[in-house]
Amino acid sequence: MNINTINNIIRYVLAGCFILSGSLKAAGLRAFEQEVQLYGDAYVGGWVHDYAYGIAIAVCAVEIAVGVAALWRRFALVTGMAFLAMLIFFVYLTGTNLFLPTMMGSIETCGCFGELVHFTPVSSFVKSAVLAVMAAANLYFILKTERIVARTGRENRR
Repeated sequence: MNINTINNIIRYVLAGCFILSGSLKAAGLRAFEQEVQLYGDAYVGGWVHDYAYGIAIAVCAVEIAVGVAALWRRFALVTGMAFLAMLIFFVYLTGTNLFLPTMMGSIETCGCFGELVHFTPVSSFVKSAVLAVMAAANLYFILKTERIVARTGRENRR
């Protein structure tokens, strides 16, 4: 397999995860709002509680938009950076929940895929970390391909 095939597979897996995640969260928006409130109160700050519904809508919209945009190769660099940035935040949030629980304990479900799939703190962190590694590899392959295209003046499409 060449670099473009591997990167396309990674890109499609990330796009599918983001579209599915955003859609399932949007289907149960009030439940996801409560998850945002829980994480906000526990790990980000109390101010999040007041804006949880707006944040929930924004997260769903951005996840779906980035996932759909990733299906087009034209937006590869932008979506690659967005995947990595969002997943780094999710790794931070799930890692904080796993390794530094609050006085009341850790939050038992992450809400990553809405009400359809419930992850434990460990599985949520592992999922986020694996996807972050995939996003980093995706961005690396994009940058490597861009450098090759810039150097040769043409894209290698095998």
